[in-house]
Amino acid sequence: MTDDSGSSVGMGPSTAATGPTEQVRATTAHTVRNYDELDGGQGREVFFRADRFRSDELAPLELKLSLEHRGRRLSGEILDLASGGVGVQWHDSVAPDIGDTVDLELHVEGRLMHSGEVRVTSVRETAVGPVTGLAFTRGYLDVEPLVQLRDIRQWRGTAERSFAMENAPWEMSQHADFRALVGSFRLFLEDAQRHFDELAAASPWYLVHGDGNAGRDELAVAVEPGPGWVREEHPARATMIERIQAEFVPAVLEYYGRIDDAMRWASPAEMPALKTYSQRHLDELMLKAPLLHRARSKPLGYPGDFECMNYMYYRPFEGQTLFGKALHLASCASMPAKGVRARKDLVKERIHAAMANPPIGRPIRIASVASGPAQETYELLHEIPVDGPQVEIVLFDQDRMALSFAQRRTLEIVRRRGLQNVRLVFLHDSIKRLLTDPGVFGSLGPFDLLFSTGLFDYLKPSTAATLCSNFYANLTANGSAYVGNMMPWNPSRWVFEHHLEWNLIYRTHDEMRDFAQTGVPHARVEIVPESTGVNPFVVLHKE
Repeated sequence: MTDDSGSSVGMGPSTAATGPTEQVRATTAHTVRNYDELDGGQGREVFFRADRFRSDELAPLELKLSLEHRGRRLSGEILDLASGGVGVQWHDSVAPDIGDTVDLELHVEGRLMHSGEVRVTSVRETAVGPVTGLAFTRGYLDVEPLVQLRDIRQWRGTAERSFAMENAPWEMSQHADFRALVGSFRLFLEDAQRHFDELAAASPWYLVHGDGNAGRDELAVAVEPGPGWVREEHPARATMIERIQAEFVPAVLEYYGRIDDAMRWASPAEMPALKTYSQRHLDELMLKAPLLHRARSKPLGYPGDFECMNYMYYRPFEGQTLFGKALHLASCASMPAKGVRARKDLVKERIHAAMANPPIGRPIRIASVASGPAQETYELLHEIPVDGPQVEIVLFDQDRMALSFAQRRTLEIVRRRGLQNVRLVFLHDSIKRLLTDPGVFGSLGPFDLLFSTGLFDYLKPSTAATLCSNFYANLTANGSAYVGNMMPWNPSRWVFEHHLEWNLIYRTHDEMRDFAQTGVPHARVEIVPESTGVNPFVVLHKE
C-alpha cells in the first residue's frame, strides 16, 4: 500500500511516520519499570560516591579559586570537583602538605558558591602533573546548581537555539512575496485538510477509498487525469474525484507556479533560507501526498524511482486520507508529471512508426536505458497486433526492483496475448559500465531505436556527451537515439528542490544540442518536444 504519512517539520530530510498524522518528535524513548526491576551498584560501586566533574565537563562555566595557607595567598586551578572536595593543580612552586588546612573560596560566574576550611588529603600524579585533593571539613558543596547553571549556559550558547534574529536559518531580509505566498499556501492547505476530513467523516469508507481496484487500471494512463478520466462504478465517488480535479487541483497548481516564480528571484546564497522557510511551513501538510512523500524519503536511495513513476503513470488518486489523495492527485497533474506521461507517449509513437516499416530479414531492435517500470513497453504490448513484425526490446536498468517489476508484468502480457514475435531482454548493469564499455549490449544490438527518457537529468555535461557517443555507437544505419532532459522552466521546480530534495540538471534546447554534438560531432541532431514541452528529447540520427 502507499504511504502518505507526514514528516517532521525541520531543516533536514523528513522522517517517515507510521500514520498520516504522526510526527517524529522525541529523540529518547523512556521505559517505565517497577522498583523491583531497577538496578543498583556492583562490586565497589555498592559504596556510593557522588559524581565528580572535570572542569571541562562544566564548561562554559567560569570557575575560580581563592586559597590562603598560613597567611599566604596561593594560586591554583580547579581540575575537578565533587560535593566532598576539589582537585587542584598548583601554580605555586611550594604547595601545602598532606594534612595541612587551607582556607578556600569557590567562585562560579562571579558568585561565591562555597567558602570554608579544606584539608589536603592526597596528591596524585596525572598527565598534566601532580594534583592535590582538598576535602571540605565543614559541610558539602551542592554541585547540582552548578550542573543546572551549566545546562542553561550551554542551551543559550548554541547558535541554533538562540533567539537572535540573525541566527534563524529561515530569516531573510528580502523576498516578501515568497514568504507571503508560502504562508498563504499553508493556510489554504490547512483549510483544505479540514474540509476533506469533514467530508471523509460524513462519508462511507468505500466512497473515500474505493473497493481496492478502482483507479488501479494500469492502462488508464492513456487518459490524461481531467474531466472524464475517472473510471468508477459508484457515481458519488466519481463525482467527488471529478470535483477535486476541477476545483482543488487547479488552486494547488496555481500556488506551485506562483511560489516557483517568486523563488526564481533568489540568489544561490539566499536559497537555503528560502528552503528552510518553505519546509518549516509546508512539509507537514505536503508530504501527506504519497508521490511527494516517496520522492522525499527515497526508500530505494535515489529520487524518482520506479514507484514514483508508477504514481505519475496510472495511480493518481492514492493516499491514506482524502486530503492526501487530493494533494497526490494535484501533484500527478503537475507539469513535470504530465511531461513524464507525454514523453512516454512519444516513445510509444516512435516505436509504432518503426513497426509500420520494419527492416527486411531481421527483427526491429529497441533499447531503453534506465528503463524504470517500462510503462511504454507495457502499453505497447497491449497495442501491437499478435501477428505484427518481429521486435526485440532490451530493458536496461541499475535497479533490480525496477527490472523485476517490469519483467513480471511485461512477460505476463506476452504470455497472455501469445505474442510470438516479441522478445524481451532484461539487463541489470550499471551506467558506469555503459560509460566505459560501448559493447555492453553485446550481440543484442545494434538498435534501430534507443531511448533514455530520464537519466540525463542527473548527468554532468561531459558524462552526457560520453554516453551519447556510446549510444550512437550502438545504433544501426538510419537508427536514432532519443535522450530526454527536463527544461529549466519547470513550474514545479520549487516543489522538487525545496520539498522533495530532488535536484535535476535542467537544460535548454541549446544545452541539450551541445552535449549531443560534443559526444557525436558528425551526427544529425534535432530537438523533438513532447506535447507539454517541459521534457523534450535531443535526437541523434545515424545516417
